[in-house]
Amino acid sequence: MYKSRYNLITPIDSENNAVFNPLSGAFDIADNETVKRFTDGKPLDDDEQEYWFTRGYFFGTAEEEQNYIEKRYNDFNEEVNKSEVQFVFVPTYSCNFSCGYCYQKGVDRSVAYPSHELIDNMVDYMVNFRKENKRDVYLTLFGGEPLQNKKENYDMMEYLVKKLTDNSIGFAVVTNAYNLTKYIKILEKGIIREIHISLDGDKEVHNKRRKTGQDANTFDAIMEGITKAVSLFIPINIRMIIDKETIETLPLLAERLDKAGFLDLPKTRFKTSLGRNYELINEYMKPGDLFTLDEMYRVYTDLLMKHPILKKLHIPSYFGISHMVDKGEMYIPDFDSCPAFKSEMAFDYSGGIYSCTASVGREDYKVGTFYPELYIDDQKTADWKKRSILTIPECKDCSVGVVCGGGCGVIAKQKNGTVLSPDCKPVKKVMDYGIQFYAEALTKIKST
Repeated sequence: MYKSRYNLITPIDSENNAVFNPLSGAFDIADNETVKRFTDGKPLDDDEQEYWFTRGYFFGTAEEEQNYIEKRYNDFNEEVNKSEVQFVFVPTYSCNFSCGYCYQKGVDRSVAYPSHELIDNMVDYMVNFRKENKRDVYLTLFGGEPLQNKKENYDMMEYLVKKLTDNSIGFAVVTNAYNLTKYIKILEKGIIREIHISLDGDKEVHNKRRKTGQDANTFDAIMEGITKAVSLFIPINIRMIIDKETIETLPLLAERLDKAGFLDLPKTRFKTSLGRNYELINEYMKPGDLFTLDEMYRVYTDLLMKHPILKKLHIPSYFGISHMVDKGEMYIPDFDSCPAFKSEMAFDYSGGIYSCTASVGREDYKVGTFYPELYIDDQKTADWKKRSILTIPECKDCSVGVVCGGGCGVIAKQKNGTVLSPDCKPVKKVMDYGIQFYAEALTKIKST
Protein backbone atom coordinates (compact mmCIF):
# COMPACT_ATOMS: atom_id res chain seq x y z
CA MET A 1 0.00 0.00 0.00
CA TYR A 2 1.26 3.46 -0.97
CA LYS A 3 -0.07 6.36 1.10
CA SER A 4 -1.12 9.45 -0.86
CA ARG A 5 0.99 12.55 -0.30
CA TYR A 6 -2.24 14.57 -0.08
CA ASN A 7 -3.76 12.84 2.95
CA LEU A 8 -4.68 15.32 5.70
CA ILE A 9 -6.04 14.80 9.22
CA THR A 10 -7.61 17.38 11.56
CA PRO A 11 -9.04 16.60 15.03
CA ILE A 12 -12.64 17.72 15.49
CA ASP A 13 -13.06 16.79 19.15
CA SER A 14 -11.63 14.24 21.59
CA GLU A 15 -13.15 11.33 19.64
CA ASN A 16 -13.60 12.40 16.02
CA ASN A 17 -11.26 13.49 13.25
CA ALA A 18 -11.62 14.83 9.74
CA VAL A 19 -9.70 12.71 7.26
CA PHE A 20 -9.53 14.21 3.79
CA ASN A 21 -7.65 14.26 0.52
CA PRO A 22 -7.95 17.39 -1.67
CA LEU A 23 -6.57 15.56 -4.72
CA SER A 24 -9.39 12.99 -4.83
CA GLY A 25 -11.94 15.24 -3.09
CA ALA A 26 -12.61 12.64 -0.40
CA PHE A 27 -13.64 13.78 3.08
CA ASP A 28 -14.50 11.41 5.94
CA ILE A 29 -15.06 11.50 9.69
CA ALA A 30 -13.14 8.86 11.63
CA ASP A 31 -12.66 7.93 15.27
CA ASN A 32 -9.23 7.79 16.90
CA GLU A 33 -8.75 4.05 16.42
CA THR A 34 -9.50 4.30 12.70
CA VAL A 35 -7.10 7.23 12.36
CA LYS A 36 -4.36 5.19 14.07
CA ARG A 37 -4.85 2.35 11.57
CA PHE A 38 -5.04 4.88 8.74
CA THR A 39 -1.79 6.58 9.79
CA ASP A 40 -0.02 3.23 10.16
CA GLY A 41 -1.39 1.99 6.84
CA LYS A 42 -2.92 -1.09 8.51
CA PRO A 43 -6.60 -1.50 7.59
CA LEU A 44 -8.90 -3.49 9.83
CA ASP A 45 -10.01 -5.78 7.01
CA ASP A 46 -10.33 -6.04 3.23
CA ASP A 47 -13.43 -3.86 3.18
CA GLU A 48 -11.66 -1.00 4.95
CA GLN A 49 -8.65 -1.36 2.69
CA GLU A 50 -10.87 -1.26 -0.39
CA TYR A 51 -12.61 1.85 0.95
CA TRP A 52 -9.27 3.62 1.43
CA PHE A 53 -8.25 2.75 -2.12
CA THR A 54 -11.60 3.77 -3.59
CA ARG A 55 -11.48 7.14 -1.83
CA GLY A 56 -7.97 7.89 -3.13
CA TYR A 57 -6.22 7.77 0.22
CA PHE A 58 -3.98 4.86 -0.81
CA PHE A 59 -2.59 3.47 -4.06
CA GLY A 60 -0.80 0.30 -5.01
CA THR A 61 2.38 2.18 -5.98
CA ALA A 62 3.79 5.70 -6.23
CA GLU A 63 3.44 5.41 -10.01
CA GLU A 64 -0.31 4.78 -9.65
CA GLU A 65 -0.70 7.98 -7.64
CA GLN A 66 1.33 9.90 -10.23
CA ASN A 67 -0.96 8.61 -12.97
CA TYR A 68 -3.94 9.72 -10.93
CA ILE A 69 -2.39 13.17 -10.44
CA GLU A 70 -1.99 13.49 -14.21
CA LYS A 71 -5.61 12.45 -14.72
CA ARG A 72 -6.85 15.05 -12.23
CA TYR A 73 -4.57 17.65 -13.84
CA ASN A 74 -6.16 16.89 -17.21
CA ASP A 75 -9.61 17.25 -15.59
CA PHE A 76 -8.52 20.61 -14.18
CA ASN A 77 -7.26 21.84 -17.56
CA GLU A 78 -10.49 20.78 -19.24
CA GLU A 79 -12.41 22.95 -16.79
CA VAL A 80 -10.03 25.88 -17.29
CA ASN A 81 -10.29 25.63 -21.07
CA LYS A 82 -14.09 25.68 -20.84
CA SER A 83 -14.14 28.65 -18.49
CA GLU A 84 -14.61 32.23 -19.61
CA VAL A 85 -11.66 34.61 -19.89
CA GLN A 86 -11.52 37.87 -17.96
CA PHE A 87 -10.01 40.89 -19.67
CA VAL A 88 -9.14 43.59 -17.14
CA PHE A 89 -9.13 47.16 -18.43
CA VAL A 90 -7.68 50.16 -16.58
CA PRO A 91 -8.98 53.35 -18.25
CA THR A 92 -7.01 55.41 -15.71
CA TYR A 93 -4.76 54.92 -12.71
CA SER A 94 -6.04 58.19 -11.26
CA CYS A 95 -8.25 57.93 -8.19
CA ASN A 96 -10.38 60.34 -6.15
CA PHE A 97 -9.44 58.44 -2.97
CA SER A 98 -5.99 58.24 -1.40
CA CYS A 99 -6.04 55.01 0.61
CA GLY A 100 -2.84 54.36 2.55
CA TYR A 101 -2.74 50.71 1.53
CA CYS A 102 -3.15 51.19 -2.24
CA TYR A 103 -0.79 48.75 -3.95
CA GLN A 104 -0.54 50.94 -7.06
CA LYS A 105 1.95 53.37 -5.57
CA GLY A 106 4.59 54.21 -8.13
CA VAL A 107 2.21 53.87 -11.09
CA ASP A 108 1.58 56.96 -13.22
CA ARG A 109 -1.68 58.42 -11.89
CA SER A 110 -2.12 61.19 -14.41
CA VAL A 111 -5.70 61.44 -15.63
CA ALA A 112 -6.26 59.72 -18.97
CA TYR A 113 -9.26 59.24 -21.21
CA PRO A 114 -8.91 56.33 -23.65
CA SER A 115 -9.75 57.22 -27.25
CA HIS A 116 -12.54 55.54 -29.16
CA GLU A 117 -9.92 54.00 -31.41
CA LEU A 118 -8.12 52.40 -28.46
CA ILE A 119 -11.42 51.01 -27.14
CA ASP A 120 -12.23 49.67 -30.61
CA ASN A 121 -8.89 47.86 -30.75
CA MET A 122 -9.42 46.33 -27.32
CA VAL A 123 -12.95 45.10 -28.01
CA ASP A 124 -11.89 43.79 -31.43
CA TYR A 125 -9.13 41.81 -29.73
CA MET A 126 -11.66 40.31 -27.31
CA VAL A 127 -14.06 39.41 -30.12
CA ASN A 128 -11.28 37.72 -32.12
CA PHE A 129 -10.03 35.91 -29.01
CA ARG A 130 -13.54 34.59 -28.34
CA LYS A 131 -13.88 33.36 -31.90
CA GLU A 132 -10.44 31.76 -32.19
CA ASN A 133 -10.43 30.10 -28.75
CA LYS A 134 -14.14 29.30 -28.55
CA ARG A 135 -14.26 30.67 -25.01
CA ASP A 136 -16.61 33.28 -23.59
CA VAL A 137 -15.04 36.59 -22.58
CA TYR A 138 -15.97 39.48 -20.32
CA LEU A 139 -14.39 42.77 -19.31
CA THR A 140 -13.65 44.03 -15.80
CA LEU A 141 -13.12 47.76 -15.37
CA PHE A 142 -10.39 48.45 -12.86
CA GLY A 143 -8.26 51.37 -11.73
CA GLY A 144 -7.33 53.71 -10.20
CA GLU A 145 -10.99 54.58 -10.14
CA PRO A 146 -12.84 53.90 -13.40
CA LEU A 147 -15.92 55.96 -12.44
CA GLN A 148 -14.45 59.45 -12.30
CA ASN A 149 -16.71 62.47 -12.03
CA LYS A 150 -15.45 64.10 -15.25
CA LYS A 151 -17.36 64.77 -18.46
CA GLU A 152 -14.66 63.07 -20.54
CA ASN A 153 -14.92 59.98 -18.35
CA TYR A 154 -18.72 59.79 -18.75
CA ASP A 155 -18.31 60.08 -22.53
CA MET A 156 -15.66 57.34 -22.55
CA MET A 157 -17.83 55.04 -20.43
CA GLU A 158 -20.88 55.55 -22.63
CA TYR A 159 -18.89 54.63 -25.71
CA LEU A 160 -17.27 51.61 -24.02
CA VAL A 161 -20.56 50.21 -22.66
CA LYS A 162 -22.21 50.55 -26.08
CA LYS A 163 -19.25 48.94 -27.85
CA LEU A 164 -19.30 45.99 -25.46
CA THR A 165 -23.08 45.61 -25.70
CA ASP A 166 -23.02 45.72 -29.52
CA ASN A 167 -20.59 42.79 -29.39
CA SER A 168 -22.52 40.84 -26.71
CA ILE A 169 -19.76 41.20 -24.12
CA GLY A 170 -20.64 41.50 -20.46
CA PHE A 171 -18.69 43.58 -18.00
CA ALA A 172 -18.02 44.11 -14.29
CA VAL A 173 -16.83 47.23 -12.51
CA VAL A 174 -14.37 47.40 -9.61
CA THR A 175 -15.05 50.78 -8.04
CA ASN A 176 -14.94 52.68 -4.77
CA ALA A 177 -18.60 53.52 -5.70
CA TYR A 178 -18.38 57.15 -4.62
CA ASN A 179 -19.77 58.22 -8.01
CA LEU A 180 -21.80 55.09 -8.64
CA THR A 181 -25.18 56.83 -8.46
CA LYS A 182 -24.09 59.20 -11.23
CA TYR A 183 -23.08 56.28 -13.48
CA ILE A 184 -26.04 53.96 -13.00
CA LYS A 185 -27.89 55.13 -16.11
CA ILE A 186 -24.83 54.42 -18.25
CA LEU A 187 -24.02 51.06 -16.67
CA GLU A 188 -27.56 49.65 -16.81
CA LYS A 189 -27.57 50.02 -20.61
CA GLY A 190 -24.98 47.26 -20.85
CA ILE A 191 -24.71 43.59 -19.94
CA ILE A 192 -23.52 44.24 -16.42
CA ARG A 193 -22.39 41.22 -14.41
CA GLU A 194 -21.64 42.87 -11.08
CA ILE A 195 -20.30 45.93 -9.33
CA HIS A 196 -17.43 45.11 -7.00
CA ILE A 197 -17.10 47.59 -4.11
CA SER A 198 -14.63 47.75 -1.21
CA LEU A 199 -15.66 48.87 2.27
CA ASP A 200 -13.22 49.49 5.11
CA GLY A 201 -15.43 48.24 7.91
CA ASP A 202 -18.36 50.27 9.21
CA LYS A 203 -19.01 53.97 8.64
CA GLU A 204 -16.74 55.63 11.21
CA VAL A 205 -13.57 53.71 10.36
CA HIS A 206 -14.34 53.68 6.65
CA ASN A 207 -14.68 57.47 6.53
CA LYS A 208 -11.42 57.91 8.41
CA ARG A 209 -9.52 55.79 5.90
CA ARG A 210 -11.29 56.38 2.57
CA LYS A 211 -12.03 60.01 1.77
CA THR A 212 -11.74 62.46 -1.06
CA GLY A 213 -10.11 65.87 -0.89
CA GLN A 214 -13.50 67.52 -0.36
CA ASP A 215 -15.62 64.85 1.34
CA ALA A 216 -14.81 63.08 4.59
CA ASN A 217 -18.11 61.16 4.54
CA THR A 218 -17.73 58.85 1.57
CA PHE A 219 -19.61 56.00 3.23
CA ASP A 220 -23.07 57.53 2.76
CA ALA A 221 -22.45 58.25 -0.93
CA ILE A 222 -21.33 54.65 -1.43
CA MET A 223 -24.37 53.26 0.36
CA GLU A 224 -26.61 55.44 -1.81
CA GLY A 225 -25.02 53.93 -4.91
CA ILE A 226 -25.37 50.38 -3.59
CA THR A 227 -29.04 50.96 -2.76
CA LYS A 228 -29.72 52.33 -6.23
CA ALA A 229 -27.94 49.45 -7.96
CA VAL A 230 -29.74 46.84 -5.87
CA SER A 231 -33.10 48.44 -6.71
CA LEU A 232 -32.27 47.97 -10.39
CA PHE A 233 -31.27 44.31 -9.85
CA ILE A 234 -27.62 45.02 -10.62
CA PRO A 235 -25.53 42.43 -8.71
CA ILE A 236 -23.30 43.80 -5.95
CA ASN A 237 -20.15 42.22 -4.55
CA ILE A 238 -18.88 43.83 -1.33
CA ARG A 239 -15.21 43.26 -0.59
CA MET A 240 -14.56 43.95 3.08
CA ILE A 241 -11.01 45.19 3.66
CA ILE A 242 -9.76 43.27 6.69
CA ASP A 243 -7.02 44.42 9.03
CA LYS A 244 -6.69 45.03 12.75
CA GLU A 245 -8.39 48.42 12.51
CA THR A 246 -11.46 47.33 10.54
CA ILE A 247 -12.27 43.80 11.66
CA GLU A 248 -13.94 44.66 14.99
CA THR A 249 -16.38 46.97 13.17
CA LEU A 250 -17.78 44.19 10.97
CA PRO A 251 -20.70 43.31 13.30
CA LEU A 252 -21.87 46.93 13.04
CA LEU A 253 -21.48 46.83 9.25
CA ALA A 254 -23.44 43.57 9.15
CA GLU A 255 -26.28 45.08 11.16
CA ARG A 256 -26.37 48.10 8.84
CA LEU A 257 -26.47 45.97 5.68
CA ASP A 258 -29.04 43.66 7.23
CA LYS A 259 -31.29 46.55 8.20
CA ALA A 260 -31.15 47.73 4.58
CA GLY A 261 -32.37 44.29 3.49
CA PHE A 262 -29.21 43.42 1.57
CA LEU A 263 -28.27 40.31 3.55
CA ASP A 264 -31.59 38.63 2.75
CA LEU A 265 -30.99 38.90 -0.98
CA PRO A 266 -29.81 35.83 -2.94
CA LYS A 267 -26.08 35.58 -3.63
CA THR A 268 -26.78 36.27 -7.29
CA ARG A 269 -27.79 39.80 -6.29
CA PHE A 270 -25.69 40.59 -3.22
CA LYS A 271 -22.59 38.79 -2.02
CA THR A 272 -19.57 39.54 0.13
CA SER A 273 -15.94 38.54 0.36
CA LEU A 274 -13.05 39.04 2.77
CA GLY A 275 -10.29 41.20 1.32
CA ARG A 276 -7.16 40.93 3.40
CA ASN A 277 -5.20 44.15 3.58
CA TYR A 278 -1.65 43.04 2.81
CA GLU A 279 1.57 44.12 1.14
CA LEU A 280 1.60 43.20 -2.52
CA ILE A 281 4.38 45.19 -4.14
CA ASN A 282 4.79 48.39 -2.13
CA GLU A 283 5.12 48.68 1.62
CA TYR A 284 1.93 49.52 3.50
CA MET A 285 2.02 52.75 5.49
CA LYS A 286 0.87 51.02 8.72
CA PRO A 287 2.32 47.47 8.66
CA GLY A 288 1.35 46.90 12.29
CA ASP A 289 -2.30 46.74 11.19
CA LEU A 290 -1.79 43.79 8.89
CA PHE A 291 -2.95 40.24 9.54
CA THR A 292 -1.28 37.16 8.18
CA LEU A 293 -3.77 35.08 6.23
CA ASP A 294 -4.31 32.53 9.00
CA GLU A 295 -4.59 35.29 11.64
CA MET A 296 -7.36 36.93 9.63
CA TYR A 297 -9.33 33.68 9.43
CA ARG A 298 -8.77 32.91 13.11
CA VAL A 299 -9.93 36.33 14.31
CA TYR A 300 -12.87 36.43 11.91
CA THR A 301 -13.94 32.92 12.95
CA ASP A 302 -13.85 33.99 16.60
CA LEU A 303 -16.09 36.95 15.68
CA LEU A 304 -18.46 34.61 13.85
CA MET A 305 -18.90 32.64 17.05
CA LYS A 306 -19.61 35.77 19.11
CA HIS A 307 -21.83 37.65 16.64
CA PRO A 308 -24.38 35.45 14.80
CA ILE A 309 -25.23 38.36 12.46
CA LEU A 310 -21.87 37.77 10.77
CA LYS A 311 -23.13 34.42 9.50
CA LYS A 312 -25.53 36.41 7.35
CA LEU A 313 -22.76 38.77 6.27
CA HIS A 314 -20.12 36.24 5.24
CA ILE A 315 -19.02 32.68 5.96
CA PRO A 316 -15.56 32.00 4.50
CA SER A 317 -14.87 29.08 2.20
CA TYR A 318 -11.94 27.97 4.39
CA PHE A 319 -10.24 26.68 1.23
CA GLY A 320 -13.13 24.41 0.32
CA ILE A 321 -14.36 23.24 3.73
CA SER A 322 -17.63 25.18 3.43
CA HIS A 323 -18.22 23.63 0.00
CA MET A 324 -17.55 20.18 1.42
CA VAL A 325 -20.08 20.66 4.22
CA ASP A 326 -22.69 21.94 1.73
CA LYS A 327 -22.03 19.48 -1.11
CA GLY A 328 -20.48 16.44 0.58
CA GLU A 329 -17.23 16.66 -1.40
CA MET A 330 -14.34 19.03 -1.87
CA TYR A 331 -13.64 21.25 -4.86
CA ILE A 332 -11.91 19.93 -7.95
CA PRO A 333 -8.15 20.16 -7.19
CA ASP A 334 -6.55 23.48 -8.11
CA PHE A 335 -3.28 22.93 -9.93
CA ASP A 336 -2.85 26.60 -10.76
CA SER A 337 -4.39 29.52 -8.88
CA CYS A 338 -2.61 32.08 -11.09
CA PRO A 339 -4.94 32.97 -13.99
CA ALA A 340 -2.38 34.98 -15.97
CA PHE A 341 -2.60 34.20 -19.70
CA LYS A 342 -4.80 31.20 -19.03
CA SER A 343 -8.05 32.86 -17.96
CA GLU A 344 -7.01 36.48 -17.45
CA MET A 345 -5.20 39.29 -19.26
CA ALA A 346 -4.93 42.98 -18.36
CA PHE A 347 -4.98 46.05 -20.62
CA ASP A 348 -4.59 49.72 -19.81
CA TYR A 349 -5.20 53.15 -21.33
CA SER A 350 -1.64 53.31 -22.71
CA GLY A 351 -2.34 50.30 -24.95
CA GLY A 352 -0.21 47.98 -22.82
CA ILE A 353 -0.86 44.29 -22.15
CA TYR A 354 0.02 42.80 -18.76
CA SER A 355 -0.26 39.39 -17.17
CA CYS A 356 -3.09 40.05 -14.71
CA THR A 357 -4.84 42.46 -12.35
CA ALA A 358 -2.00 42.38 -9.81
CA SER A 359 0.63 43.39 -12.37
CA VAL A 360 -1.21 45.89 -14.56
CA GLY A 361 0.62 49.20 -14.93
CA ARG A 362 4.00 47.77 -13.88
CA GLU A 363 6.44 48.29 -16.73
CA ASP A 364 8.51 45.24 -15.78
CA TYR A 365 5.37 43.06 -16.16
CA LYS A 366 4.37 44.48 -19.54
CA VAL A 367 4.35 41.78 -22.21
CA GLY A 368 3.05 43.64 -25.25
CA THR A 369 0.58 46.11 -26.71
CA PHE A 370 -2.90 46.02 -28.21
CA TYR A 371 -2.75 49.67 -29.35
CA PRO A 372 -1.68 51.32 -31.59
CA GLU A 373 -0.53 47.94 -32.86
CA LEU A 374 -0.91 44.38 -31.58
CA TYR A 375 2.26 42.77 -30.30
CA ILE A 376 2.79 40.11 -27.63
CA ASP A 377 6.24 38.92 -26.56
CA ASP A 378 5.88 35.14 -26.39
CA GLN A 379 9.06 34.78 -24.36
CA LYS A 380 7.63 37.01 -21.62
CA THR A 381 4.36 35.07 -21.46
CA ALA A 382 5.91 31.58 -21.59
CA ASP A 383 6.47 31.11 -17.85
CA TRP A 384 3.02 32.51 -17.00
CA LYS A 385 1.39 30.03 -19.38
CA LYS A 386 3.22 26.98 -18.08
CA ARG A 387 3.00 27.87 -14.39
CA SER A 388 1.32 25.21 -12.25
CA ILE A 389 2.19 23.20 -9.16
CA LEU A 390 3.64 20.57 -11.50
CA THR A 391 6.20 23.06 -12.88
CA ILE A 392 7.10 24.64 -9.52
CA PRO A 393 9.63 22.31 -7.81
CA GLU A 394 8.64 23.33 -4.28
CA CYS A 395 4.97 22.49 -4.96
CA LYS A 396 5.30 18.99 -6.39
CA ASP A 397 5.26 17.16 -3.06
CA CYS A 398 3.32 19.70 -1.00
CA SER A 399 0.33 18.10 0.74
CA VAL A 400 -1.83 21.20 0.14
CA GLY A 401 -0.49 22.07 -3.31
CA VAL A 402 -3.77 21.22 -5.02
CA VAL A 403 -5.58 23.60 -2.67
CA CYS A 404 -3.11 26.49 -2.83
CA GLY A 405 -2.45 26.10 -6.55
CA GLY A 406 0.97 27.69 -6.15
CA GLY A 407 -0.49 31.01 -5.01
CA CYS A 408 -0.12 34.36 -6.77
CA GLY A 409 2.45 34.47 -9.56
CA VAL A 410 3.15 38.18 -9.05
CA ILE A 411 3.85 37.77 -5.33
CA ALA A 412 5.99 34.72 -6.09
CA LYS A 413 8.04 36.71 -8.61
CA GLN A 414 8.41 39.64 -6.21
CA LYS A 415 9.60 37.34 -3.42
CA ASN A 416 11.67 34.84 -5.34
CA GLY A 417 12.59 36.49 -8.64
CA THR A 418 10.73 34.02 -10.83
CA VAL A 419 7.14 33.24 -11.75
CA LEU A 420 7.94 29.54 -11.48
CA SER A 421 8.17 29.64 -7.70
CA PRO A 422 5.57 29.38 -4.92
CA ASP A 423 3.57 31.96 -3.05
CA CYS A 424 3.01 29.74 -0.03
CA LYS A 425 -0.04 30.19 2.20
CA PRO A 426 -0.98 28.64 5.58
CA VAL A 427 -3.65 26.54 3.86
CA LYS A 428 -3.84 23.72 6.40
CA LYS A 429 -4.29 26.17 9.30
CA VAL A 430 -7.16 27.89 7.51
CA MET A 431 -8.81 24.57 6.69
CA ASP A 432 -8.44 23.57 10.34
CA TYR A 433 -10.28 26.74 11.40
CA GLY A 434 -13.05 25.81 8.99
CA ILE A 435 -13.30 22.29 10.36
CA GLN A 436 -13.55 23.65 13.91
CA PHE A 437 -16.20 26.15 12.82
CA TYR A 438 -18.25 23.34 11.27
CA ALA A 439 -17.47 20.80 14.03
CA GLU A 440 -21.12 20.26 15.01
CA ALA A 441 -22.25 19.85 11.41
CA LEU A 442 -19.42 17.42 10.68
CA THR A 443 -20.20 15.15 13.64
CA LYS A 444 -23.82 15.09 12.47
CA ILE A 445 -22.63 13.96 9.05
CA LYS A 446 -20.87 11.06 10.74
CA SER A 447 -23.98 10.06 12.70
CA THR A 448 -26.06 9.87 9.51
